Amino acid sequence: MRDDATAKIRRCESALAATYGRPVWDGPGNPVEMLVETLLSHNVNDVNRDRAYQRLRERFPDWDDVADAAPEEVAEAVRPAGFPAIKGARIQAALRTIRAQFGSISLDALLDWTDGQAKEYLRSFPGVGPKTAACVLCFAMGRPVMPVDTHVGRITRRLGLVPERATAEEAHDIMDSITPPELVFPFHVEMIRHGRVLCRPAKPACDRCPITAECEFYAGKERGRIDAG
Repeated sequence: MRDDATAKIRRCESALAATYGRPVWDGPGNPVEMLVETLLSHNVNDVNRDRAYQRLRERFPDWDDVADAAPEEVAEAVRPAGFPAIKGARIQAALRTIRAQFGSISLDALLDWTDGQAKEYLRSFPGVGPKTAACVLCFAMGRPVMPVDTHVGRITRRLGLVPERATAEEAHDIMDSITPPELVFPFHVEMIRHGRVLCRPAKPACDRCPITAECEFYAGKERGRIDAG
């Protein structure tokens, strides 16, 4: 069963790459920056997330300054991202914890940890769920850990790779277990592009989709048309 799912992922990734182009990971980033950006991204669009992050860095150029600032000042800086008091507090708590454990605000120590150890450590921070931890590991560190965001969750369920009632935790575990490591990053990015362009939440453009042959959602629509006709 797992081999079948992995084979389906390979076919889907190949078709999506032919449609959107295969993205290439551009090398290591700063895990702390990615952690803060992802904490700001919860329940907000990318534009306002980026505005909040830019305001935070302009107001506090050094991460120690963010950690030591008055909570209301950090909240004001990240206000464009929404829920400023909550997000500001989570960011400060994470930065202070990192500094207390490693002596400075750096997550470079995680480079020597296993994926599981790094994931568990990141998940210990308030507000860090499986998607946030996966984003840090995948995008900043190049680890084969699949972030399951809204688009990825919708598409993998429609493909039948993830059960409809799977929790976020379960969805991440499933995708990590069946996705070939070398395809984690490109398949993730391709699914986001696909979810924005064709495989939308409402009225997906199935007539233009390159992976309908693999899609259980599409097969169900076709069966419905046949039964109705």
